[in-house]
Amino acid sequence: MLASQSAQPPSLAEQALLVAFRAFGAWPDDPAWSRLGPSWRARLEPERRAIGDQLDAGAARAQLCREHAAEARADPARIHPSWYVRALKREATAIRRAVAAAGPLPPGAGLRRGLGYVDEGPSFSHPPHPEALAWALVLAGERLVGGPIRREDDPTLVRAISALDSRGHYHLLSALGLAKLAFANEAGPLRSRARTRTRIRVIEPSLPAPRLELVDLALADIRAARSEGGGRHLPPRLGLVSAGRLLADADPHRARWTLQHLPYDVARLIGVHMASPAPSPGRRAVLAWEEALLRAAIVLLIREGRFDPTALADPGRGTGGRP
Repeated sequence: MLASQSAQPPSLAEQALLVAFRAFGAWPDDPAWSRLGPSWRARLEPERRAIGDQLDAGAARAQLCREHAAEARADPARIHPSWYVRALKREATAIRRAVAAAGPLPPGAGLRRGLGYVDEGPSFSHPPHPEALAWALVLAGERLVGGPIRREDDPTLVRAISALDSRGHYHLLSALGLAKLAFANEAGPLRSRARTRTRIRVIEPSLPAPRLELVDLALADIRAARSEGGGRHLPPRLGLVSAGRLLADADPHRARWTLQHLPYDVARLIGVHMASPAPSPGRRAVLAWEEALLRAAIVLLIREGRFDPTALADPGRGTGGRP
């Protein structure tokens, strides 16, 4: 869907409402439209017109059907096994064994490892009843959210995470943190490695122009990350901070869908940064800066052959969904 140019763009729920107006209402002057509050109508009107120009009634109905099918149930192939492990860890042993052995969940081996069935597979005296197993799977995923792999208005970070597998997620967060270190000229001991020096030389031309207040913010982030542990873990720790700020600006439902691609503990750390107050020098300036660092990190990964640039346009072509 097209994004509104208003200061507060429509949420996913509001966009679905506007598509429903186009699909089932009288266009362009549906009587139900006037029942919305004046300020609400004024904010949504540019998006409503854009949708009306882009879609006819049939196309709007088809889009609603596609999005409902994607959002009605979470896709296990795009959920890190640790989310299911967390949901199942308080269940009875019989339920955990049944799901790990007979559940049709793509996480498979990762799920069995998380539940503690590594050396020998889970066993039971007789196969679980299909209906009971189905209910166990539904309950395990009741807090998980579904969604399409690609939306036109997805921010860069959402597209990148959905296009990459677990190894790629680590490389992305690490490159994002390295970009921040290079921006602040604080790579320090990391420069002792020839490979890191080469990576910094690759990333530097893509970095945003330095601004004193943003350099100060980068230095504050680096100090906080170092207090939690430095060394080779410093870049990915910084990447978590940037990811949290960027996802905090995304639609909450879409942000949750994105976090489910990551290990639960990593997603929880990002969530902490999402909830942190916006720092100076202002929310929009900080977001633009973090986005520029992200794009510099993606350039590095593309140059290293770790990221397919076409996957940003179509994340479904990437390796996303692989633990």
